Amino acid sequence: MNGHASRDLILGGLFAAAGFLAAGGSVRGLESGLQSVVQDSAGVTIVENEEPAADSRLGWRIGAEPALSIGAVEADPAYELFRVADATRLPDGRILVANAGSGELRAFDASGTHLQSWGGQGDGPGEFSLGGPYGVGAWPGDSISASDTGARRFSVFDANGEHGRTSRLPDPYQRLAGVLPDGRLFVVSSSGFSFAGGEFPDGLSRRTVEYGIIEPDGGLHSTLGTHPGSEWSANAEDRSVRPHPFGRDPIYAAWGDLVLIGTNDRYEFRAHAVDGSLTRIVRRDHEARRPTRADLDAYFARRYESRSGADRSAALAEVADMPLTDAFPAFNSIRVDELEHLWVEEYRQPGETDRVWTVFDPEGRVLGFLETPPGLRIFEIGPDYLLGGAYDELGIEYVQLWPLDRSGG
Repeated sequence: MNGHASRDLILGGLFAAAGFLAAGGSVRGLESGLQSVVQDSAGVTIVENEEPAADSRLGWRIGAEPALSIGAVEADPAYELFRVADATRLPDGRILVANAGSGELRAFDASGTHLQSWGGQGDGPGEFSLGGPYGVGAWPGDSISASDTGARRFSVFDANGEHGRTSRLPDPYQRLAGVLPDGRLFVVSSSGFSFAGGEFPDGLSRRTVEYGIIEPDGGLHSTLGTHPGSEWSANAEDRSVRPHPFGRDPIYAAWGDLVLIGTNDRYEFRAHAVDGSLTRIVRRDHEARRPTRADLDAYFARRYESRSGADRSAALAEVADMPLTDAFPAFNSIRVDELEHLWVEEYRQPGETDRVWTVFDPEGRVLGFLETPPGLRIFEIGPDYLLGGAYDELGIEYVQLWPLDRSGG
């Protein structure tokens, strides 16, 4: 970046801050040296954050190796994990794994010893449809909830695995996205295309999703409207659609007693109350980059490099005319930890492997970057641990608990 551009950015930031201050906002400097500009506008809190330096890292520390690793090959079948969809750590230290490959919830003690398995595939009480359970997490009190996306339902178990009840999600909702402190549920529909006038689209097309809040017994509390979903590539000639490798996606999560709804088109998060009213907007500086044809060609070249000559050529020909998106996604995904910090996984450009997250405090102020272990799919972030899934070089699946020290920085 040249000197004039740097000067313009600095002046722009100063003028923006001055505008916020004039409107009754405040500029807060964090211990990290980063600044957040906070303003209240018509009852909506707006937090504008500076981007951390690219080579900086938050002072928190993740252990050099996992404290616990569950998974094995050619052992007791209870330790052979397959298609793990989620996992949670219970207050007594047990690890509960949603093993979708067998349709079970598997409970392990704090040392990784298998205790019991709940559920199984089927239509009976406490059982799961093919592909479930999709997710597992704490329920108010000491109970546990497990979602079954395929059957559009969720089940509640007590701490000992005894099935309590199963409730079906009201139409059109299919997935449990989060449980709020008062026991209400944040739910989302499956994504689908909305074709204007019934005409099949050509080029980039956006799916749509609907969000809602339902009562603990499954009754509808409020609808949060229809919003943009995932971005796909559509071909009107052969009436086909395929996911775009650089397509933008919906993002959603429960954040304390609020729900986040949006997309990763830009670096912005909108938090709503359960009645749908907007209460908070959090933004972070981000410079969007538009993909090039070379980026797209390189992506598919890597994806199909293991195929034979003729098969590879045919696969590349099918995507040769795929249109380019306006920009790469601003970030990959989001998580909310048990202390209500928002974790935002930075977008990895094609070929990049490092998993870097921007961490925000519960008010939406940026704290800094944090790098997590390579290949770890994070399921849950506790006060002093990360719980996630990983594969070894042989493709064996594991659930791992990694220590997290938040005392630094």
